[in-house]
Amino acid sequence: MAPGHPSCGMSMVGETALLAGGYVVVDSSAATKARPSPARSCNSLDAPNRVTRRDAGRYTVRMEKLGVNGGTVEVTAVSDAARICGTDGWGMADNGIDLDVQVVCADEQGTSRDTGFAVRFLNARAGTGALAYLRYDAGSRSPVMPDANYSFNSFGSPITVEREGTGEYEVFIQDIQESVNRGVPGVVKVTALGSVPRVCNPNMWNSWTNPKTGNRFLLAKVHCFDATGVRVDAGFTLTYTVELASRPDLQMPGAQLWANDEHAQRYTPMLSYQYNSTKHDSMIRRNGPGGYAVEIAGFDEDRGQTQVSGYGGSAYCTVAHSTGQPGNSTTVGVRCWQSGRPVDSKFVLLHQP
Repeated sequence: MAPGHPSCGMSMVGETALLAGGYVVVDSSAATKARPSPARSCNSLDAPNRVTRRDAGRYTVRMEKLGVNGGTVEVTAVSDAARICGTDGWGMADNGIDLDVQVVCADEQGTSRDTGFAVRFLNARAGTGALAYLRYDAGSRSPVMPDANYSFNSFGSPITVEREGTGEYEVFIQDIQESVNRGVPGVVKVTALGSVPRVCNPNMWNSWTNPKTGNRFLLAKVHCFDATGVRVDAGFTLTYTVELASRPDLQMPGAQLWANDEHAQRYTPMLSYQYNSTKHDSMIRRNGPGGYAVEIAGFDEDRGQTQVSGYGGSAYCTVAHSTGQPGNSTTVGVRCWQSGRPVDSKFVLLHQP
């Protein structure tokens, strides 16, 4: 199989897209307009993306020609203020051709509020590197196997979600832990799903073997909260990716990392969780309580989108300003909050050019 070429951060092999999708980034300054203009936008089918503001903090993102009732969606607030964003669902538009993604955002009190955001849609086919995603709808029975249209495991094995308690979930992704055993643990991004924006974060992920069956899994724990930090049941999407689903013969452009030291003034995140397609190591600088600058070498500041999840608690993180020299590097600002106050937090970050 011949190596592919990147298109909108997606990989192609021959005429078959292994990863189809796109993204839209809306800055806070445009978020109050009836038709917010994307600051950055991409569509793997080279079609337009458009945004419509339906009400305060509620948007419809239309990605033309990408219509499907499946795939997955990731959303992150883009703001220097305390904001929370998620998705209220996605699927085929009324015209049967395009994809509509519903984005919902709120402030630190849980009140719907306009804000900038980054949304990414991804629909995978067999043949990618290590990649898994799923959609879990709140109120589903436990355990549940997510809808096959909205879930994917590059190893072709089952995914199961179990509710452990209010706002506490365990996700079992069978066989993909082989990547962990090779010393490449990957990272987990979680996005809240529902009409009311929630905070859903990975609490941990690791390899696990069922002592009764001997089957091996990646086990990821997800905890969900309301805007004030109270544990609540919520739906969510989860994406697990190792080196952005690269293969030995097909490298995905972009970067990912786990920011594992929330108090360090400047450090290199754990290299085993890092990936940068330009072969540079990322650095993180703490600028003050809850404020971080993630230095990602090799990417143009004026392109791409970034997804962030808080880690290990109820803190929620936004993408703030980005700076750098075009064609050389970008510095992504990350701000983390808890109940509306800046707070130091670990986090997960994925950057797609």
